[in-house]
Amino acid sequence: MKESSLSELDSTQIEQAIASCLQQIAANPKKAELYVALGHLYAQQQQWQRAIKNFQQALTLKPDFAEIHRYLAAVLSQNGNDSLAANHLFKAAQLQPNSLSAQQYFKFAQTLQQQAKPARAIACYRSAIAAQPDFWHAYITLATLLTQQGKEERALEVYRQGVRHNPQNSNYYFALASALAARQKWVRASNNYQQAAKLAPSAKIYFHWGIAEYELHAFDQARSHFQQAAELAPSPEIYYHWGLTLTKLDQAEQAVSSFQRAINLKADYAAAYYQLGLIWQQLQQWHQAVSAYKRFLALDSQPKLALINLGLAYRSLQQYDLSLACYHEAIKRLPKGAALETEVFAGYQQTLAEYSQVTHNQYYQFAKLLRSRSRFPDAIAAYSQSIKLDPHFKNTYIDLQYTPVAPKQAAELIDLYRQIVAEHPEITIAWGNLGDVLTQQNLVTEAIDCYRKGSYQKAIQTYPYLAKLNWQPEKKSAPDFIIAGASKSGTSSIYYYLGRHPQVLLPHKKEIDFYWSNYQRGIEWYLAHFPTITDQDNFLTGEATPNYLRFPQVAQRIKDTFPKTKIIILLRNPVDRAISWHYHKLNTGLTKVNLETAIATEIERLASISEAEITHTGFYEPDNIISSLYIYKIKPWIELLGREQFLILKSEDFYLDPVKNMETVFEFLKLPNCTLENYPQVNPGTYNQVDFKLRKTLSDYFAPYNQQLEEYLGMNFHWK
Repeated sequence: MKESSLSELDSTQIEQAIASCLQQIAANPKKAELYVALGHLYAQQQQWQRAIKNFQQALTLKPDFAEIHRYLAAVLSQNGNDSLAANHLFKAAQLQPNSLSAQQYFKFAQTLQQQAKPARAIACYRSAIAAQPDFWHAYITLATLLTQQGKEERALEVYRQGVRHNPQNSNYYFALASALAARQKWVRASNNYQQAAKLAPSAKIYFHWGIAEYELHAFDQARSHFQQAAELAPSPEIYYHWGLTLTKLDQAEQAVSSFQRAINLKADYAAAYYQLGLIWQQLQQWHQAVSAYKRFLALDSQPKLALINLGLAYRSLQQYDLSLACYHEAIKRLPKGAALETEVFAGYQQTLAEYSQVTHNQYYQFAKLLRSRSRFPDAIAAYSQSIKLDPHFKNTYIDLQYTPVAPKQAAELIDLYRQIVAEHPEITIAWGNLGDVLTQQNLVTEAIDCYRKGSYQKAIQTYPYLAKLNWQPEKKSAPDFIIAGASKSGTSSIYYYLGRHPQVLLPHKKEIDFYWSNYQRGIEWYLAHFPTITDQDNFLTGEATPNYLRFPQVAQRIKDTFPKTKIIILLRNPVDRAISWHYHKLNTGLTKVNLETAIATEIERLASISEAEITHTGFYEPDNIISSLYIYKIKPWIELLGREQFLILKSEDFYLDPVKNMETVFEFLKLPNCTLENYPQVNPGTYNQVDFKLRKTLSDYFAPYNQQLEEYLGMNFHWK
């Protein structure tokens, strides 16, 4: 039964025809035409599954029957199975290549491409081209698909095929030339642009031909092509590249004119402003250069190189503050270790050196930037310049305490500090810093003398009446308290508040780090940091080294030396503490790894080490999580020293109500209460908002350890 006659049957006739087909199939089960007819009948009834089953059976009997593949594809498509339908259409096309037109092959190829079947799509695009050799869109689409597949050479061959079949059509030469240019095959690209221009000259062809010649350093030819392009259809891009070419030909005035024409056509053309800045800079026309760079910076979101050049321009105009601001901003925008980093710092240093009115703070800011990029020797040199300009600027001394000093620079620092204390013996922090560098050089006896002088001067400057009291030459008794941790949890703030109490006299710096890094220096070295007057009952002293908490060995050493010293610990939400600690290291040049990588690396490492290793491991990189696993860090301390020796505070509560919490601290130390006028947050960390998913990862990780901590201490922290 023919397909055309089937469409004319009513429902009763279709049922009769189906019955007839079934009888014939029973008699002739190997006859494919009967299954095809039955399939059409079921399709008339929209019984798609039965229709599909019969067409498939027909194909089993005649797999190379193209017409059956087309029938089956139509029914599958009606049933919503476009992917399988496309397979059968493709098979039909293979069996009868001439059965589809070029347009049909093209549309079929597009469908296959959308279905993520690139190999079959490519075959159909080729069939479209074979059916119609001047099918322009088929060439372009096929070549683009091959390029996306990483088959650039085959894509080039498609363009070459187009040229061979259409030698009088400039589009094919242009397409081939552009594909060659994309692979930086500039000679062959130029030759094909030339052929395209001969057939149908246009601004587009001359423009791209000019770029090819520019890349070949054939600047005269490039200039000519850009000029021809501009005459046909001027555009900002044409004038911009024409300007680049004129710059290469040392025709500065003409280049300026070309860039300005580009800007006239496109007012926000950032790159043109930048090139103008470079030309004015080369001509030492600094005012014009500044104007061009500033305009560029207002338009471009990645202006690092322009900031460097603008810094140079301002320096050349002797506008040093503006120059420094440019270099400072450039460093902030550069990723750590970027190739331009050295150039920026060199320009920054040159501006500082030329600036006759440079201030200590400008060198200080320069030093902080150097330190943040782990350029510690250069940072030490810049900090030294800051001190020389203002020996009383305390922040410089504090930063120097936490900046690694190379051995070859230690002697220079010692000389500088000695000069300062000789001229200004009242600068107590300079005595302490001198002692630190002398200690590093193993000049311990002289260092001890410096610490004692510094602690005495600091005490009598704070409370002049103390100078009238009887000071013994050496301190004998233990410090009354140690703030042992945790890092980035408020230790600087509590140390500052304690220092405001009239009965508390503190050493020259917060972190003495005796029990870990300097234990071999001996008890005399340690006690020299504290005012000897604190051996009297009405005065207390102590230190704050928040990294102590990391090490059970420190607790043992405290027990071996001064077991009655009271220990204060602040614990911050471990998620916030881990993040803050990472950014503290990043901002001080102690790490260059980003937070996400650091966290992932540490979680992987912690999965492979034992609880004992966690307990006894102090520092490694990265160490953001391990130092926040408080249960492993606190438990050994309490077991060694006893719970009564400890005051443990929740950092969040401490910041929320410092007055009440400081009352608790004073009570713990048996001091009368001392209320301050204000409670500034000292040395807070700064960082951008952290991704929620990362915080969730950390929160989930810390949850079981926080629960163990709460059970062990009998405290509720309610960290989330």
